[in-house]
Amino acid sequence: MDPVRTRTVVRVTAAAVALGLVVAGCGKDEEKSSSTSTSTSTSTATSTSTTTSVATSTAAAASNYESLLIKATAIPEIGAPWVGDTPKTTLDPAPPDVTQTFTSGTNAINVSIIIADDAAQAATALTGAANSVPSQVTGTPVPLPAVSPDATVTIGTSPDGKSAMAALLFTVDRTVTVIVFGSGPGDLSPVPQDYTETVGKAQVAAIEAGLPGLK
Repeated sequence: MDPVRTRTVVRVTAAAVALGLVVAGCGKDEEKSSSTSTSTSTSTATSTSTTTSVATSTAAAASNYESLLIKATAIPEIGAPWVGDTPKTTLDPAPPDVTQTFTSGTNAINVSIIIADDAAQAATALTGAANSVPSQVTGTPVPLPAVSPDATVTIGTSPDGKSAMAALLFTVDRTVTVIVFGSGPGDLSPVPQDYTETVGKAQVAAIEAGLPGLK
């Protein structure tokens, strides 16, 4: 399987899991456990990890992938204002991606953007993402060309049927975006398609504005 496609499937799954944790109100115990395990490494490994982390942070800052993300203020309110967590950029293994989760009450929106080498690679990544959606959101994907020519949206529920969910996928130039919408447990009101379209258009605008400035 193409490595870009493989990474895409993994990342979409991770995004959906992260969204589930936000909706369920879970903490980050697993991250703390991982951090504790990492701290038991030898000083040599720690030194190497620190050096890699610094290099990664420097590269991320130089590229400023976070500039591609939609702003919380650009997401239409559905009650309480949307609030975004700290964006996370992953550079290794390639291709790089940036993710952020926005919350409003018990509702959440997770945005994941992969920055490929070119549009052809992004198209391949989009296929991988689309193939992973059925394991995260029930429903049938439908075209949403008002967002992007290749955009599709799947509106349904979480696999366990306890929460309304939707997944919007599309490419813009050499990027592929996956936006996962989720409601709180017990809320099965379908995510409005016109709402996903509005958020998608705002995300496209953010990418078009930020992509030319990437190194």
